[in-house]
Amino acid sequence: MQDMEPSNLCETCRKELECFQKGIFERETCDQYDPLPLDELLERDEFVRAIMLGACPRCGSENTYGCENNPLLEDDTIGHCLDCDTYWCLECGYVFESVEKGVECPHWDICEQCADERGYLDQVEFMERICPTCEYYDDGCQLEDPLECEKQWQFLCPYDGNVSHCLRIEEFWREQI
Repeated sequence: MQDMEPSNLCETCRKELECFQKGIFERETCDQYDPLPLDELLERDEFVRAIMLGACPRCGSENTYGCENNPLLEDDTIGHCLDCDTYWCLECGYVFESVEKGVECPHWDICEQCADERGYLDQVEFMERICPTCEYYDDGCQLEDPLECEKQWQFLCPYDGNVSHCLRIEEFWREQI
């Protein structure tokens, strides 16, 4: 059996965060690749699971995982409880009554409509379209803290990554009750 290389080396590299902060991500080849040993990968993944997913919103079980590698969903914004078979949105907490291939949380439609109205870009579009035109960009962001980039406030939704404080999402939740 041949060794299989991951299609995204960044996911298994020690320098993933350092490179991401410079706008470098999802590389299939990289001369800076420094692979993490398996035990460190497992430890990191367990830490990320505990922080990013947490307990199941329905039964409280910690036996949960993200669905980025789930062949049915392939969505890193959906969590799944192995004990009670609950699926929920990791962005807003919406619990799905049922899931089928390609299902998305209803909040994404709200975000898409708002982005269209206000001209917001997603993170990838921002890094591909805006970053290369910036005076602080030279094969990656050169700012000491890229999160302090003023252009982000012009082109990205202020609730990106934490939609729980968005007024439109709060209204969506009130309608669900």
